[in-house]
Amino acid sequence: MNCHDFNADNIPVGETPAKELLLQIQEMPKCGHCGNCLYSYIMLAQNIDDEELKSLFGDDLLEDTALIPELNELAGLVSNPYPNRLRIARVNKVLQGISLQKERGNKALIKHYINECIKQYEGDMLEEYFNMAP
Repeated sequence: MNCHDFNADNIPVGETPAKELLLQIQEMPKCGHCGNCLYSYIMLAQNIDDEELKSLFGDDLLEDTALIPELNELAGLVSNPYPNRLRIARVNKVLQGISLQKERGNKALIKHYINECIKQYEGDMLEEYFNMAP
């Protein structure tokens, strides 16, 4: 099994993953450049420190700006004809939690995520304002 075959939906939200799951992730080959690697990294980042994540994935994926398109898709920030709504909800919940962590809030992908969320919010607010009835 490699990163493309791994089902990261088994990683619990808000709980420390089981040692067996971490061992499985550690032993499998990972490319570190695909959406599934980023998804796994994000889901683990909620409860695992940066050093252990770097040892699992070989790098800090939250600092890799080449993964912005994958992040946008995972977080539902771009249009997708077949969205995985459960996965999008899981990613957004974890990213919101990570963005509040002092040591991780300044990572490149977290900054991008926050900026994109603000843009969408501002766009919705402006549209609502200009569509108000007189």
